Parts: sequence; structure tokens; C-alpha cells
Amino acid sequence: MADMIVGRRLCKRFGDHIVLDDVSLSIDRGERVAVIGMNGAGKTTLFRCLLGVTRFTGQLTVGGADVRKTPRAARAKIGYVPQRAPQFDGTLGETIDFFTELRGADPTRVTDYLKVVGLDNEAERDKPVRALSGGMLQKVLLGLALGAGVDVLLLDEPTANLDPRARREFLRALREVPTDTTVILSSHRLADVEAVAQRVLVLHGGGFAFDGQLNELTGRISDRVTVWLRIPREDRDRAQERLQTLDRVELVIGSNGVLGVSASRGVGADVVHQLRAEGLTIEDFWIEGPTLEEHLERLLEPGGAT
Repeated sequence: MADMIVGRRLCKRFGDHIVLDDVSLSIDRGERVAVIGMNGAGKTTLFRCLLGVTRFTGQLTVGGADVRKTPRAARAKIGYVPQRAPQFDGTLGETIDFFTELRGADPTRVTDYLKVVGLDNEAERDKPVRALSGGMLQKVLLGLALGAGVDVLLLDEPTANLDPRARREFLRALREVPTDTTVILSSHRLADVEAVAQRVLVLHGGGFAFDGQLNELTGRISDRVTVWLRIPREDRDRAQERLQTLDRVELVIGSNGVLGVSASRGVGADVVHQLRAEGLTIEDFWIEGPTLEEHLERLLEPGGAT
């Protein structure tokens, strides 16, 4: 695969604060990449460099176009979906027509992609933009980007302000992105990263603390999960006593009738089996892995997995 994005010795500072410090990267055509990091690590700054809307030093190309020398040519290859869709006066149809003309996109292709991501342009186009849900607006931005035939799709926290249903619908719409389109996602949600990305870049201290597969990142840091169990009140004390005696687990006290244990992956089923063997009733149970923030904290702490 040919390189779609190439950066060499990228530097960006705000006064005395260095955000990007001699950063280099290479991303292939069609690659799915997540850029993650703690707040202030420089994720949005990197995106702004790619879009050519902030000054930087070093070399950066998008599809062969030099971002510093020919920023418009580089931007023409990029579709951008921000955390929050901009609010416009007027109708959805007027907004779609405006951006279609601005990008010089084929209106038929845009309409086709809007349908692909779950939006009926004809049925919805008379609705005021300000009356639309956040999930619908994000899908509109995605459809417009894909309809413009871009080579690179930048997604900057695209589901941060969406409810669970809208998040699922947006992630489902991302499955329609052509395989030769490079996708770069910034997100604080582990589920979003798992749904979209094959490769993960962790920004920290002005550079990349990690560059590899997501399972490599999570596997290096921790293989522990939390198993939560909903147990009737009459069995709760006995269940807690039994959990404290089990090997390879650590008791976690929950609330509202929920008990939990921290355990290695694969041990959760054994916990449920042993409690049931004791005659204890388990009304429900579920397993939670570490959050993305917890992974990053462990990775970036002194002596961490880097």
C-alpha cells in the first residue's frame, strides 16, 4: 500500500508549550488508525496540522500534496467530522447543497452516500438544521465527506456528544466507508477505537509513546476485568464471604445489590460457576474491561508498558 500521510519532524508549540516535538509518522492508504492520548496531548493539534489550519514546522503531505505549500490541495483530499456539528440557519437541504457546491462534489453521489449512512435526503431536507438531533447531523457530515470522494476521513471525537443509540448508528454507518479510504479517529471511548481502528498511536509528551495494534496495547498493560454480579439480598452476605475466599480474584464492593470481583480474563465464568455450585442465586452478571483512560494511565505512568 502507498503512503497516504507522511510527516517528518513535525513541531508545533504555543509559546513555551511544545505540543508536537519532532514527530514523524506514516499512514498507508486504506489504513484505519486511532490517535489517542490524555487531554491536552495534541490530538486535535495534529488534526489541525493535517487540515492546514494551524502553522507548524517540518514536512507533512496528504496524498502527495504538501500541506504547508499547497494547503487547499491537501484539504481537498480530506473529509472532516468534528466532535460537534456546526449549527447553521436554514434547512438541511440548503446545508447539503451549500457543502456539495463548496466541495465541487457530484450531488447524485452525495445523495447516494447520505442514503448509505441512513439519511433520506428527500424526506428530511426541509427540516431546520437546528431541529435535527446530534446523531443525524454527524451522519450528514459523514455522508457529505464520503460523497465528496475524499481519500482521508478525519474523525475528531465524533461520538462524544451522542447518546448510546446514536453512537451505535454512527459506528454502523462507518462500515460503509470505502476500504481504500484512510480513516483517522480520535476518541476517548475504547469501544469506538475497537470498532474502527486496526492501529493505535498514543500521543504523549510531544511524541508517540506507542504505535501498534490495539490488542498489543491492552495486552501489555493489563489482562484484568471486573465481573459484576447481581445477587438477591438474602444471599448477598454469604456471596461476599465466598468471593473473599476465591483464588485469583479481588473483591470489589458495588452498590444497589451488585457485588464485583477483579479477575484475570477467562476467570469470570469460573466465579459464576463456583457461586452457583454453593447454591447462591445470581440474577444477572456482566463483565467490564478497563476504560481507555485506565489503559493510558497505566501505559504512561513511570515504569509503564512503554
